[in-house]
Amino acid sequence: MAGPWCELRRTIPFTSIVQPAQPRAGATPLFFLTTATLRYPVGGTVSINRTLQTNVLDQNDILSIVHAAAVKLSIQSGYSNIVHVFLPRGIDTCFDLTSICYSPDNPSSFFFCAYHGAVVFNDIGHILFSVEPYQNVPGCQVATPTPNGDLVDSTASVLSHEFFETITDPDLDAWWSEASLIERGAEIGDICEPIVNGSAQFLDPVFLVNGKNYKIQLEYSNKFHACTHQ
Repeated sequence: MAGPWCELRRTIPFTSIVQPAQPRAGATPLFFLTTATLRYPVGGTVSINRTLQTNVLDQNDILSIVHAAAVKLSIQSGYSNIVHVFLPRGIDTCFDLTSICYSPDNPSSFFFCAYHGAVVFNDIGHILFSVEPYQNVPGCQVATPTPNGDLVDSTASVLSHEFFETITDPDLDAWWSEASLIERGAEIGDICEPIVNGSAQFLDPVFLVNGKNYKIQLEYSNKFHACTHQ
């Protein structure tokens, strides 16, 4: 297995307590072209169950889930699908041998909300993936009020962030800001990450997506040279 290589969505430090939950991850493949006229077909969904000794998944645990989901969903090697891994409330995840984690129950190591990456497995090849832990926590959640509830819109916002970045920078060697001193090295979602309020909640806008309101972040557009929902 080669890789993985990953990019993070950063968080805002906070103090919070999250209750433990059953260790289960859901994964679904999606494909999308980032234009106004082309939309993605939603793929299948599977549940991957793991018996855990702690509430922390390391990177090998995550990759095991990605592999299991890709096999169950018959995902082919390449760039036509993304495996999105959603972790339940109370499950933390860290990069191996580091204190760089999603860990709202441990603020000292709480560094990111989600991330995307790519990995090459020996048997099934190159797989794109993203990891979205439970997002309705300070430092990751969107500010209230929300049209679909805090959990749905917080999850949708961070998913859109990682989703668009996976499309535009799948192997972390493609699209990022090079000319801007302020945004140098930032990807399409990082550039448009909104500011936060005093409760460490992201001040995302509300706009229509396929006739339904969502509270999700904007993404950078080369057409408009700005953050936009179009």
